[in-house]
Amino acid sequence: MGYDYTCHGKKIAIRVLLATFLCAGVAVLLACSDDSSSSAGDEPAVSTKTSALEVDEEHNIITWTTENSKDMCLLENGSFTWKTVNLGTSKESARYEFRGDSLVLYSLVYNNGEQERFGHMYLGGTAGNIYGTWRALFCDFDPVEKNTFCATGDVFTTKTITFSKGEMITETQYDFERYSAQKSGNLVLSELTADILRALKGTFELYIPGAFVDDSARVLSLIQEYKITTVSQTKTSINFKMDGKEYALKYNEAEETLAKDGSEKVNRTVKLELSSEKTTCNLDFERTFMEKSLCKSENKDYLDINKEIIDGQGNTLEFAVAYLANNQEEFEKCVKSVSPASSSNGQGYDGELN
Repeated sequence: MGYDYTCHGKKIAIRVLLATFLCAGVAVLLACSDDSSSSAGDEPAVSTKTSALEVDEEHNIITWTTENSKDMCLLENGSFTWKTVNLGTSKESARYEFRGDSLVLYSLVYNNGEQERFGHMYLGGTAGNIYGTWRALFCDFDPVEKNTFCATGDVFTTKTITFSKGEMITETQYDFERYSAQKSGNLVLSELTADILRALKGTFELYIPGAFVDDSARVLSLIQEYKITTVSQTKTSINFKMDGKEYALKYNEAEETLAKDGSEKVNRTVKLELSSEKTTCNLDFERTFMEKSLCKSENKDYLDINKEIIDGQGNTLEFAVAYLANNQEEFEKCVKSVSPASSSNGQGYDGELN
């Protein structure tokens, strides 16, 4: 995701992940563990976390203590079970200041309690009074250079913090539908299409998430370089001739969605087919970060397992991170069999054709 930042009066385009804003500095209080409550079902459109709060108004320091928990797909005794896991208690601090109508929080979590250089900005409360509800601006303030850096790209969350006597409530709202809606593009002119054209010429470097990356310049360049004749073309399909052979490339499905755990990880599904004469090569790829509906033992062959998280009792957990189905290796073998070079030397595809 790209953003424009204003620095010294100039705009700078920087390629960053939204997680940079969410898990650095004080933003950890918004996103670094799952929520104590959320909306019903697998999609927490709104999630809420409550923490115990101490405010040192003399030194402008806030400290919050949180009982952390996370819904996880645990592997226990050979079976997968969806459970809420206690991850223990965390205690974090930040220094606060007011700049005009904005609240600025500087994390004291990292660097052995030293203040982070950049402060995270919030708006909506009363200047001079920490108590109230503040909305995250996705802006950072640099007190050294006296500059403000703001994300100007699409942000698909709304986050608020409410401070009251003894309590801090953080609320995050996820706009899953808007994220999906803005992801429709010209798949035929994508990085993956360029990779497939190169594969037909013998260079196999397929990057499947490239289906969502515009690479129209390279696609058009390869069409010219390989002397490809385009017969017909839409945003999702192209029929073409290359080296005397006819091909049809069709994207049947290509979708990116935000993970339903609210972590802002991205789920991806790509299904396409490349046909030539009587052979059709099917690519089926799906990576979906774990959710309750996928936490089933019948999916065990497709679950990506991790052992890194330790619960509040010090136990190392074995759990599924994502559902992953990918037949890329089989697809590449099939593409090789229909390539112009394969036809000239009589090689064919020896696997099962769909």
